[in-house]
Amino acid sequence: MWTDPIVEEVRKHRREIEKECDNDFDKLFKRIKKREAQIKNRLVTKPLKESRERTKVTA
Repeated sequence: MWTDPIVEEVRKHRREIEKECDNDFDKLFKRIKKREAQIKNRLVTKPLKESRERTKVTA
């Protein structure tokens, strides 16, 4: 079976990070939020959709 080297590298890094966080989801989440705060200006967010009330067409 063929394996994608990029996918394998991502999985390797994921396992390393999980190990650093002792496989504890709370620690992992805190780590992610801390990193997010450090690079906030480089993150892209999806704009909010307009509510249906605003876009409702009246006859």
